[in-house]
Amino acid sequence: MDNLTLFESLLNCDSVEELHSATTTIARAMGFEHFLYGVQVNTSLTRPYRFILSCYPEEWRKHYDKEGYANFDPTVSHCARTSIPIIWKKEIFKGRRETRVRNEAKDCGLVSGASFSVHGGRGEAAMLSLATSRESREAQNDILATMAKAQLLTCYLHEAVQRIVLSKGPLPVKKANLTEREQECLLWAAEGKTGWEIANIVKISERTVTFHLQNAIQKLGVVNRQQAISRALSMGLIEPRTIR
Repeated sequence: MDNLTLFESLLNCDSVEELHSATTTIARAMGFEHFLYGVQVNTSLTRPYRFILSCYPEEWRKHYDKEGYANFDPTVSHCARTSIPIIWKKEIFKGRRETRVRNEAKDCGLVSGASFSVHGGRGEAAMLSLATSRESREAQNDILATMAKAQLLTCYLHEAVQRIVLSKGPLPVKKANLTEREQECLLWAAEGKTGWEIANIVKISERTVTFHLQNAIQKLGVVNRQQAISRALSMGLIEPRTIR
């Protein structure tokens, strides 16, 4: 079975358990004993939805979460801001806290590895980390040799998670189908404009502005204009634009 067919098999998984098993098999075939995939969906600015799929050592996961290491793990911050993969080199773990994360990860068998990111069209951000207990120049060379495959794996895994988890879970990610006028009214509301001011800007009646905003509120599953603005911004439904 070629690599592309192997990655495409992830799209045929029907459950999280199947997806975990298939990803574990692929990661190990690529030379990694451990993987961790995480995605954050900004359905709320203060309470985003998160999902983790992992075969990391359980003791490390619990310790990592308890200590809040995600707040200063350089691989997490890197993947949050760019789509460029990052290899776990000593140079990126510069500070005292970062060094602590790295050393304790090694103690749990996460010695060498790399992290990859995906930024989706619904405002979600995901990353996949692949790790091995080997620490040698050969291990680093093997990681370099699999970078392209690992990035492809990240994309296929994210697509599978969207279908199995995000589109069917308690917080579905289905993108609200806002009309252009609803988006426009929300955009100006985000600028602090009143209904009367929006009506004058877009050349419609104030009652029609209210109608469009109420429709947007209903589609976004919120209860007021402020929440609608927050959710639309966090999910990338409205964004800065040049007004002519």
